[in-house]
Amino acid sequence: MNFHSFTFFALRFSLLGRGLFDRLSRLTLILFFLPVFVYADTAAGKDWPMLAHDPARSGATSAEIRPPFERKWYRLFPDEGLMAGVQPVIKNGKVFIGTMAGILHAVNDDTGQDLWTFKTAGAILHTCAASGGKVFFGNTEGKIYAVNTADGTPAWSVQTGSAVWNAPLVHDGLVVIGSRDGKLYAVDANNGKIKWTAQTGGPILSSPALDSRTGRIYIVSEDMHVYAFNFSDGKQIWRSGKLPGASLRGYYPVVAPDGSVMVTVTPVVSQDSIEPILLDMVKEIFGDFASWRHTKEENAKLREQNFKLMENLDTYESQLRYIRKRLTEQPVYQTFFVLDPNTGRQKFVAPIVYAESMNGTAAPPIVTPDGKVVVKFQALLRSRYEHYSPFLNVGYLDTSTGHITPIMDQSRTYGWHDSLLLVHDEQCQLSVAGRVLISTHQDNVNAMDMDTLVGYSEPFCRNIHEPAAGEAAGIWASIFRQQSLPVGKEWLARGTAVYGGGSAIDTPVSIAGDSFYYIPAHEINAGAAVIAYKMQPDGKASRQSKPPEAKLTDDEWKKIQQLPWDWDTLEMSRLNHVLKSLPGKIPGTRQQPLSEQAPQQVSRITDAELDRFIWEVPVVKFADSNLSTKLKKELSDSITELISKEWRPLVFPAGKHPIEAYRFFIEPTETLYTLARSFNYLDSSLQQNVKQYVAKMTSSGGPLESPTGQRSFNPSEGLVRSLYDVPSEQIFRVVDDITRSDVARLYPLWLWANATGDWSKIERDWKDLRELAGQPPNKFEEDCHNGHLAGLIAYCRIAKHLRDDDALKQALAVTHKALRQRLAYEFAHTKGGLITQVPVGRSIFARWRHLTPEVSHLLANYAAETHKHLMDVYVDYHRPTWYLAWNVETMWRNECPFAFPTVSIEVFAARALILREPAEKLICFLDLPWCKADLFYIQKLVFCIEANQKLTWQARLPRVRSPKQRFCEG
Repeated sequence: MNFHSFTFFALRFSLLGRGLFDRLSRLTLILFFLPVFVYADTAAGKDWPMLAHDPARSGATSAEIRPPFERKWYRLFPDEGLMAGVQPVIKNGKVFIGTMAGILHAVNDDTGQDLWTFKTAGAILHTCAASGGKVFFGNTEGKIYAVNTADGTPAWSVQTGSAVWNAPLVHDGLVVIGSRDGKLYAVDANNGKIKWTAQTGGPILSSPALDSRTGRIYIVSEDMHVYAFNFSDGKQIWRSGKLPGASLRGYYPVVAPDGSVMVTVTPVVSQDSIEPILLDMVKEIFGDFASWRHTKEENAKLREQNFKLMENLDTYESQLRYIRKRLTEQPVYQTFFVLDPNTGRQKFVAPIVYAESMNGTAAPPIVTPDGKVVVKFQALLRSRYEHYSPFLNVGYLDTSTGHITPIMDQSRTYGWHDSLLLVHDEQCQLSVAGRVLISTHQDNVNAMDMDTLVGYSEPFCRNIHEPAAGEAAGIWASIFRQQSLPVGKEWLARGTAVYGGGSAIDTPVSIAGDSFYYIPAHEINAGAAVIAYKMQPDGKASRQSKPPEAKLTDDEWKKIQQLPWDWDTLEMSRLNHVLKSLPGKIPGTRQQPLSEQAPQQVSRITDAELDRFIWEVPVVKFADSNLSTKLKKELSDSITELISKEWRPLVFPAGKHPIEAYRFFIEPTETLYTLARSFNYLDSSLQQNVKQYVAKMTSSGGPLESPTGQRSFNPSEGLVRSLYDVPSEQIFRVVDDITRSDVARLYPLWLWANATGDWSKIERDWKDLRELAGQPPNKFEEDCHNGHLAGLIAYCRIAKHLRDDDALKQALAVTHKALRQRLAYEFAHTKGGLITQVPVGRSIFARWRHLTPEVSHLLANYAAETHKHLMDVYVDYHRPTWYLAWNVETMWRNECPFAFPTVSIEVFAARALILREPAEKLICFLDLPWCKADLFYIQKLVFCIEANQKLTWQARLPRVRSPKQRFCEG
């Protein structure tokens, strides 16, 4: 048995009762003094120079901090915002933090004031690293930057192939960072020359880690593999087997003292789908346990029975065995992995059941300065019995055997804060300062002494969990008056409560010298504050401050009305108290639509004016260019991928709440729409292949055989689109994305017929399709009736083509009415009404969903300025990373980590079709496909191609096209 194992063997005695614990304490103390490998940097502890402190990502420092604390300073970034997962970096008296506005701030550690700032052209998505007089970081431009720490002047930059969304490590004069182009870059820190690159099989959204003893660097890729590369030359040493789960983003591998590589993943299934493992375990080992499910008397009896069983050491071991057995039998539930550093193979199944809020990547482990691995794990123990999260504990993991030894004293039950405030459905991220274990729990920081096993009864500091009524307005009043906010009230109702992802990727505190640096986060937190606390004998940071009670003056209320707030998100149930505390309502939002003015504006529009939006079609005068050639090549490759195989709908990962996973690309007419939009930009050979593919879809037994096609493809047929494996739908709930109504499906059918000249399906099915004009529209919140309106326009065109005058006459009256209703909504909602909630607990840009060129033409003619304002405020200001594939959730979906792919296509379509932004700008938002056969990516390519050409609107339906002039309807 090695020294490391001896230490863990001794610690296992802490599971026993107090009497036996006391008798064995002398042996335990003797064994504690056995030598162990010290991995974390223990030199001075005055800096926190990179993400998780060091290249091995230990998350620990030798600097020891203990309460009481006093706030040193705080910084709010209301106009910049912080991305989820960003951690402050401290080096030589400067604090470095990058924002979503692309600004790197160098902050004086004593005063909190900027020493300098460095502006880039893209959002900074993760933590920087400081070493050798330079600070290094990446951004959404796809660049790796080096900036001189002395004065903020640029040292060098390196261009990668896609946005950089991870944090660099620096070691031995080399900067190593990944890119979403799938490559790991090693760059000379002095001159910016690329020393080597290493390719992985997917985007890199996790930060690299280094074992400096073996010269191996580890990275995880979104292909769900872990890679080991040689630090000196980038040669691949091994690639692990494919891990279960959906993503490894946001965090990093951690190198254990014995060299083992520890990684955590995001599950595809919901956290609530994993919870039954614990309940089944309790049923088998304990029978039952005290909880809200029982009466007070029943709980007292269960507590006594459970505690008696816990006195037997084997009761705990039985829990670990049960969990390990279940995870072995059902590996889809595994989220924590320990890999052999020489082979990349899993060393054992760790008995760790997932316990994270937002359903994001599981919290990484910590390696203490004296060489112990600290993990969060779940078991029924006395230390946290009857807590809100009774199973969640912290323990020491033996990376040679997989055994976990609880850290807390098992002879007693801890209280609320002194048990680290571990919560299974809210983020809790760990860090270590000397012999103090710290838990950053969203809106407060709690800690425990690792020697005495006594937790601190009060938090190191507090912040706002959910603001009380009137509190948000009081905070803004203080800001307007340039008054310092009370300690713990550094919270902003910035407008979008989940700016930068909230707690989708939570951040543990950074520790340097006698201070710690904290970014409060929550699913309704604005993610815009950095707070520094310092040890001080009379510090009062742990106390609850009185909420600001100042009332807004008339002038301050006028200022708020001019602020670029997201009024739609503030209307959501958990935030509407902010609106209620304001002196009035904002005209042009859903709270106060312009209901009287809108009908008056609509009444001035004649049927003749509206007719142009029924009959005018976009005409693209196509001219070849280098840009168009590249885009068309990418489009052809993407279409070939789509039609060369059968694909099942994309299963999108579940959230903590709502628990449902989603299927996208389920609707056959969505595929038809995508092919029709692309058709004119394909060469003749590929056009023939596309026609054959559609002919198969419309043939007997095909998904488009019926008049408007099936509602969805068969979810179990075809290849999986995602890089991750999809578990059986028997173990989690999957719901379909919103689909078009039958009327709305007329548009893709017409579009295909008009693009290809093949009207056979419509002619065959017209008898049934003819009855659709009188159908009521779908629910307004699904797409503001964009799809329904487009379908009615298509109906009119079909009726005209087929010379069905009676049908056309009826449809024109219905279509005129629908056009007016759509415009009435535009005129009534000039400052809001963009985002709506749809099942299940999900928010979408409904106003931009199912946009077509015709509907967009209408909106651009009558409400262009409104949409420009909505884009400036709701997207560019609040959600500047909207276009990133697998972005963090920045809408309102409560406890979910990923933004839906529909968000990016909704915004992209509005920019291309309503605002008519140039191709050069749209291409900046093109980004990566979300998956294989990504329909939305194909549609974006079409938008970019068309934006690079001259477009006019002509009142005719083309039948014949010349090589110099191609029409794109749809």
